[in-house]
Amino acid sequence: MSRQRNVLEAQLTVQQRKAAQLLVANEWGELLSEDGRKKSMQELAEEIGIARSTLYEWKAQEHFIDYVNYLTDINLRGMQSEVNVALMKAIRGGNNGLPSVKAIDLYMRRWALLSDRTIVEDRREDNASNRKTDEEIRRDIAELNDLVDGEPA
Repeated sequence: MSRQRNVLEAQLTVQQRKAAQLLVANEWGELLSEDGRKKSMQELAEEIGIARSTLYEWKAQEHFIDYVNYLTDINLRGMQSEVNVALMKAIRGGNNGLPSVKAIDLYMRRWALLSDRTIVEDRREDNASNRKTDEEIRRDIAELNDLVDGEPA
């Protein structure tokens, strides 16, 4: 068991840990009711042996949320191979035979073959002849002031 998991679990009761595990399993569709739907909060609370209101209170607590997020992340990491297969299928043309530009973009970014980078060069210092003197700047300011004041330049 990871250190992070130990720290998170140490902050919760056994019932809270069970509640978090059931909530995650329910959201992932791994915990279905008899009629094939996700379980309600009432059904989950009864399975844990607590009131539904208690379950809602726990869902608002930071330590509980952190543990639920940790469990969800574990599930997501377990799906990486499925995601890779779906991505490659989309790149190869998916159901319609046309490669997905978005999938190709995602693949390129994932492997750092493409990045959003803009290079801005300031060439003013390279070309000193384009720089104005202090006197030219003062004259430009005076012209602007005259325009604002309504006087001809």
